[in-house]
Amino acid sequence: LSLHDALPISVQIGAIAQKVCDVLRLSRRSFRPGAVESLVATLEHYRIYVDPIEDEEWLDATRATVNPQTGMIYMPLKLYNELCRGKPEAIRIFLHELGHIILCHKPRLHFSEGPSKKEFDSEWQADLFADSVIEHLNLPRFDGQMEFKF
Repeated sequence: LSLHDALPISVQIGAIAQKVCDVLRLSRRSFRPGAVESLVATLEHYRIYVDPIEDEEWLDATRATVNPQTGMIYMPLKLYNELCRGKPEAIRIFLHELGHIILCHKPRLHFSEGPSKKEFDSEWQADLFADSVIEHLNLPRFDGQMEFKF
């Protein structure tokens, strides 16, 4: 599927999320404590890498960040450890960053006269990707507000 087909973007992203789960053989067990390290190793076969950064060296204002062009997901070590323990918030953040890579997002600015549609916002799309994987795998939901660290 491409994001240019006639189907609504939300349906396309849901289908992409399901296909990613199938290709990577993701299941609810993939996010159990002790299993995430294996998932991270599997992602490396697809040139997607997770780089946990020492907490005291983490300078980013967000909980995690990604470079979709290089396939790098960066996160503080504390968040990576929470991901490895199967914490719902950490799983959602990880899947959100993975969504940026899978959906081939590129940094860009909106230059038009009218307001941008939310469906074209990369953050909205990455959230939808994460939520679609969580729903497809029946993972525990994290419904708290994503936040910036200051």
